[in-house]
Amino acid sequence: MIIDMTQSPTRHCWVVRMDALEVSFNTREDAQAFVGQLKARIEAPHVWPIPDDRGVSKATRDDRQRSTA
Repeated sequence: MIIDMTQSPTRHCWVVRMDALEVSFNTREDAQAFVGQLKARIEAPHVWPIPDDRGVSKATRDDRQRSTA
């Protein structure tokens, strides 16, 4: 994912682009905080779901149980 932050002179705001998605912020500090949090989440360790003997992961089972409750 490409993350880019630029100032938009026509809209007087800061724009963070994530590939084709754009998010506008009123201040540079807000834009930088968003980019920092986004990068931290992307770089955080992620656990791969482990399928059980039926080939269904625990996360999928939990989602199914929540949707039927």
